[in-house]
Amino acid sequence: MSKTLISALLMIGMVMPIVAAPTIRVLPRQHQVSVDGQAELATKRIPMGALFILTVNKGQDVRFYDIQWFKDGIALPGETSQELRYPIATQELEGVYTVQMSSPCATVMSKPIQVFVQERSFQLNSETGNPQDGVAGHRINETSTASFVLNDCKPNPVTDRTSITFSTSETAAVTLKVVDLNGNVVATLVNDVIGAGEHTVEFNTREQNMSSELYYFVLTAPGFTSTKPLMLVK
Repeated sequence: MSKTLISALLMIGMVMPIVAAPTIRVLPRQHQVSVDGQAELATKRIPMGALFILTVNKGQDVRFYDIQWFKDGIALPGETSQELRYPIATQELEGVYTVQMSSPCATVMSKPIQVFVQERSFQLNSETGNPQDGVAGHRINETSTASFVLNDCKPNPVTDRTSITFSTSETAAVTLKVVDLNGNVVATLVNDVIGAGEHTVEFNTREQNMSSELYYFVLTAPGFTSTKPLMLVK
């Protein structure tokens, strides 16, 4: 077919021009690796003798990744599962933990989590950094100048377990207690000197001698006291 004829056919739409196929590049998906949902620097205070458990990318499917846990920068032999679990927490387990996840596309290391095993009744999880500057990914209300903030517990009303979260913008001695209507202390959840960050306590009411009624949890720090209600419904 002559060039003149092809040009004529193109003009009337009878021949489609030849277009080079586009080049398709498949880029590896960027994955975030976090321990117990903490993407930033974190601290976990575990009661002595309690279950020790850390989880990488909790709630996600990690079957297609190679996992390796590290303690103080040293690979833990055989610890290649989504969970790092020990039935009894001892002081020998204290240290800085990280976890590495690998795929054919990339290898990613988590931020470190500092674990303390202490004589305490309740586990305290902290995301470190100043909540007002967003280092830990959580901000104190930007309209507030308070150094401490106590949030409502969730869920509330409570049937068995609830999470209590509070924020600190400076290192301070902090107590968090649950009291009844008469002011009697039912449980001391926190009694620590803790740094700036957001802190969470999981409170299991079934482990306490509590009946279905209204309670309060009270956060106390130097120059600060805040009280929130906790309604227990069994």
